Amino acid sequence: MERSWIKGRVFVVDDDPVLLAFLEGALAKSGYLVQAFESARSALHAASIDRPAIWLIDIRMPDMDGMELLKLLRGGQEHRETPVVMLTGDGRLDRIASAMGAGATTYLLKPFSPQQVVEKVYAALNLR
Repeated sequence: MERSWIKGRVFVVDDDPVLLAFLEGALAKSGYLVQAFESARSALHAASIDRPAIWLIDIRMPDMDGMELLKLLRGGQEHRETPVVMLTGDGRLDRIASAMGAGATTYLLKPFSPQQVVEKVYAALNLR
């Protein structure tokens, strides 16, 4: 039997389709199965069907922002322990501290390279 090279399912939530495509490409090349979502609500719906190994969530999005999604994930049983990497273009320490205090595993400051994304996901998955 051939071994699967898929490392885990990654849910990426960002309202920027260009960034979603970038993240999907970088992570898929490294063996991750990526599901990309332009809204937090669609990601939550998909998570009720298929549980990811890790979440990458943009902090600032219309409709439901990343902080609200993070709080919903941490407030429920199913995703309480799932690693979450918050994505932000806003380097303000108070915003980052707020995300970490709400239960984010780590954060990634935009702009970032494909290698930085892969390294951050790998590290967050191996903290468990």
